[in-house]
Parts: sequence; structure tokens; C-alpha cells
Amino acid sequence: MVELELSDKEFKSFRDLIAERAGIYFEPSKQDLLRTNLLQRMEDCGLSNFADYFQLLSSPAGTKEFDHLLNLIIIPETYFFRDQAQFRALEHFIIPEILKNESDSGSSLRIWSAGCSTGEEPYTIALIVAAGIEGVKYPSVQILATDVSNAALEAARRGVYGARSVRDVPKEYLNRFFSKKRDKYFLDESIKQMVEFSYFNLVTEPYPLLEMSGWDIIFCRNVTIYFQPESTKKVIHNFYQSLRQGGYLIAGYSESLRYLSDEFTTVQVGGTFVYKKEPQDKRPKKKARRTRRNRSRQRTPTSGRSRRLEALPDRKVAEIQQICARAKELLEMGQPEQAGDLLAPYLEKKTASESVLLLQAEIFLNQGDLENAVQLCQRIISCEPLSVAGYYLLGVVYRTWEKERKAIEEFKRALYLKPEHALARFNLGDLYNQVGQLDEAKLEYANVVRLLREVPDSFDERLAGGFSPTLLIDTCLSRIKELSNSK
Repeated sequence: MVELELSDKEFKSFRDLIAERAGIYFEPSKQDLLRTNLLQRMEDCGLSNFADYFQLLSSPAGTKEFDHLLNLIIIPETYFFRDQAQFRALEHFIIPEILKNESDSGSSLRIWSAGCSTGEEPYTIALIVAAGIEGVKYPSVQILATDVSNAALEAARRGVYGARSVRDVPKEYLNRFFSKKRDKYFLDESIKQMVEFSYFNLVTEPYPLLEMSGWDIIFCRNVTIYFQPESTKKVIHNFYQSLRQGGYLIAGYSESLRYLSDEFTTVQVGGTFVYKKEPQDKRPKKKARRTRRNRSRQRTPTSGRSRRLEALPDRKVAEIQQICARAKELLEMGQPEQAGDLLAPYLEKKTASESVLLLQAEIFLNQGDLENAVQLCQRIISCEPLSVAGYYLLGVVYRTWEKERKAIEEFKRALYLKPEHALARFNLGDLYNQVGQLDEAKLEYANVVRLLREVPDSFDERLAGGFSPTLLIDTCLSRIKELSNSK
């Protein structure tokens, strides 16, 4: 069983079946990972070849087995109050604003946790609502939690968690809303009753207007990383349609909408970035789209010829620059696979330029292929030890991977080479904040404000995920204030 190989044809069959049913798409680089998951389930089912297992999954009797496989594939680590800044923003800014602006006092506050996994996210929302917010009078509250894994939904409905899941729950919440029996924490029945759990496939299910519209807030964090770009665009548009005017979409840290949607407005709320469906009369006018010629000239993380690129003939240099410009266009259009195909012939050569390697690493990051992104960044650095962009992008990859200490080291290396790199300092400030080095965090946030005000070249639009210098300044000032008040 361990030696059984998954052929390319078999991989595509399983990949397409999973994508059709669940919207989850395995890139070719994930073939070994899928093979490992399939072998584990085949062993549990007593099957010895992929053909028999595929037949089981495809049959009417295979629905439950498909759910077991899905549970193995997509259940990530999740815990209560994960990414605490987002929940602070929910409690202190978003909910009070929505209720203040709600003219119909008899209406309800409606929150949808899309891709709820085993329930920690929607239950965190319920804990915040149940504890109450000073000065806020709640109408009726509806919290819907959906997922494609029935096994995850069953676990969520039980509301029983280990110590790791509740490690960030404030002590007053833990004492008030949980009871501990041996090594397990049992959620109070009153909290469980606040959340309705339901199966829903974000990619393949229709969004019925009566049931899936009129939401005030939608949480969808670390879910779309499993989807193809076109599927993600469709889901984000459906979220936009499902929100009320003035509603909010809260996505995961690594899920920027930069290449996916121009319908939402990115706003800084309580020290974190969220996406708002502005009322029609308040939506900013779209900027004119830059031409290919102008885009190819703008400064990017992959701009600047490396020593290897300069060694090439001028004709080859021009060809590579054109290829990179087109690949960037495809990436901005949400087509990372096509961008990667365009760059592929230039990656294997010993003379592969820093610009090509950096752009391919960015594509891997966009696709969630963090291992290959790390490898390419390390290849860049081994060839170009002074590559600021290489160290910075490696830091971004490690931060997305939640390897905070490694990310800190890479951002520090980038800053050693370029002290005025504002975005590296911003990321470093966030990471220091996460690991509890609060004085260092305040210092880096202050450095970002100074740099963005005094050194315009310290800001690189392509590296900023669609955020403006003004928004970053406001965010840093807000976080400095929050850190100062916490002492």
C-alpha cells in the first residue's frame, strides 16, 4: 500500500471529482499530498488500489466516505479567538457601527461564518454577543455557520474542545461559558443554541436570495485558499451580493482581494484590515486601468535587473521583461496558473533572472503553495545574497505559513539591506505584536509612519496588497494607541 503510486491520470480523476463536489482544487504540486490522504482512507476502507477507491467515492454509497476524505484534506488547525485583532474589531467597531446605522429597530443582526470547520469561529462570535457590548442594545441575533464537511459540522454541534482550541479564550469567558471535565472543555448549551450549523458548498451551491442575502457580516477566513482563482472570484462576488449595504466581509490574513474583486472597499477597523460593501452613493470611482506599457514600467518587487539578468544579451533582457510584464497582468487578472505556464520555460535555465524567480515565487504564494514559494525565495537568495525583495517575500511566505519567528528573521535581513523598507517594518511590527514584544512593535509601527510621510519611495504598491500609504499610516497609529492603552 505504501509503495502504491498515483498516476497522473488517476490524480486528475480524483482532483476533478473533489473540485466538482467541494470546490477544492489540487495543484499538480500537491499530487503527493493527495496520494498520502487517499492511501490513509483506502487503508481504513480495506481497499488496495486507487481504481476501487475512486469507484467507491463515485457511487451513491460513497457519500459518507467522501466526507471522511474531505475531513482529512481540509480540516486546518483552528481555535477560539484566532486572529484576535479581527474579533476586537468586530466587538468594538463593526457591530456597534452596524447597529447604530440600522434604522429599523425591529431588524436582526445577521452574521454568517462561511467555512466554519469545527465551530470555533462562530462560537467565538456567539461568546462576544452573549457577553454583551457596553452601550450596545442588541436586536435579535442570527449566527449561521456552514461548511462542506459533515464530520466537521457534527463535531461543531457537540461543542466539546481540547485545551489547544481554547488556549486564547479570555479567562472570564472560559469560566463563564465552559465547563471542564478531565481534559475536555464543554461549551455551555446557551452558546451552542445561538449558532445554526448547516451544510453549504460555497462553490457549487446556489445562493438562494431569501436565505443567503441580507447579511450584516460574513466571516470567510482561510477557506478560499483551497479554490481556483475563478472559483474564488465567483465566491467573493456572491458574498458581495449577499451582504447588506454597509456590511462587512472578514477574510483571512493571506486572502487579499487585490486580484479578485474591485467591488469591496478595503478599510482599516480597530487595527486590522476588512472589506466593506459601501452604499452605492459612497463607493469610490474606479481608477482608469493602466495600459500594459505603463504597467510594465512601474516599480515592482521583481523590478531591477539582477547580476545574472544583466549578463544576458540586450535582446534576451527585453524578451524576459516582456514575459514578466505579461505574467504580472495574468496574476492581477486572477490567472496564476497561466502566469506560471508563461514563466516556466525561463525557470529551468541557469541564467534564470531574479525577476522571473521572484514573480514565480509570488505566484506560488498566491496559490497557497508555500513550500515551493520558500524554495524559490531561497534559490534567489543563494544566487543574489543582497536581494532585498527575496528576503522580504520569504518573510511574507513564512508569515502566511504562521511561522512567526522565521518571518521575523527574514524581515530583519531585508531591513539590514534596506532600512527604509516600510512594508518590511509594518510586517515586523505585526509579528512583534503577535509574539508579545510590544515595545518593539510600537517602534516599528512608528518607523512606518515616519517613512511613509518622509520617504515616498519606501512604499511599493505591488507589495502592499492593495492598501494605500494613508491606510497603512492610520493602521499603525491605531495600533500604537492600542498598545499604549494596554499597559
